[in-house]
Amino acid sequence: MAGLLRHGFKASAERLAIEVRIELELNATDPLDSLQLCAKLGVPVLTIPELIASGASAHSVQCLLSPAAQFSALTVAAGTKRLIVYNPSHPAGRRANSLAHEVSHILLEHPLLPALGDGGCRLWDATLEAEADWQAGALLVPRDAALEWMHSSGSVEDGALHFGVSQVLFQWRINQTGVMRQLAAESTVRGWRRA
Repeated sequence: MAGLLRHGFKASAERLAIEVRIELELNATDPLDSLQLCAKLGVPVLTIPELIASGASAHSVQCLLSPAAQFSALTVAAGTKRLIVYNPSHPAGRRANSLAHEVSHILLEHPLLPALGDGGCRLWDATLEAEADWQAGALLVPRDAALEWMHSSGSVEDGALHFGVSQVLFQWRINQTGVMRQLAAESTVRGWRRA
């Protein structure tokens, strides 16, 4: 994924995450509620079952909720309006990431693309998806917050619980942002000083 991100994107994503947290009156180490962020941005959010009230069939809803569908979330657009639909049956950490991913597309002002192409095949812009993945991670676990957490606790499991994300996402953030390398370097320096 790193090769898909333009030069300077990661730093820009961290700055945007901090700006968003300031708007939400959150400290860097506070967990971010993706639903609260959507509400602040004026983006309505529905669960898949709530689509029945808008005319979706019960069969369609069951298909989307089935594990085989692997449906997490999507953003629907009508003109300048946006609506996010997500799968409520997923674990809380995955739901948080799915919502943060979709809202990241909105924050990054990604162009609207059709979900399906000719023949019903899914369309996928790898660069836009990589940017939304990185931005979502920065929103949920800013680099400085991950570093602070690892300094004070050192526990990936507790960090994931605190930030409301999966352990996989928390581990990915501390690995990809250089937090683990920084901690290892600091440990080495402390070792030299004691010697």
